[in-house]
Amino acid sequence: MRSKWVRRISVAASGAVAAGVLPLVVAGPAQAWSWDCQQYLRHKGYNVPVGGEAAKACSIAEDGEGSAYSLDICRTRLEALHVKNKYAVPACKKGAAR
Repeated sequence: MRSKWVRRISVAASGAVAAGVLPLVVAGPAQAWSWDCQQYLRHKGYNVPVGGEAAKACSIAEDGEGSAYSLDICRTRLEALHVKNKYAVPACKKGAAR
């Protein structure tokens, strides 16, 4: 009799754990693209405040889903902030990666 209850409890517990963990596994890396662009620039020594102009440029690349137009706007805006072209181009691509 006791083994039935132990099995039921373990099944219920594993279901609860799966319900709690599954969304984290599935949604974990989502929406990191603009952040990847920002982090890339930070690692290259640029100051990229959250919500600042560089962050907005990175978001343009993400929102445009990597279209040539959105990448060009992102690059242009970053270069206007004195980001070197050799860093602006890969940063925007990282921002648009899907």
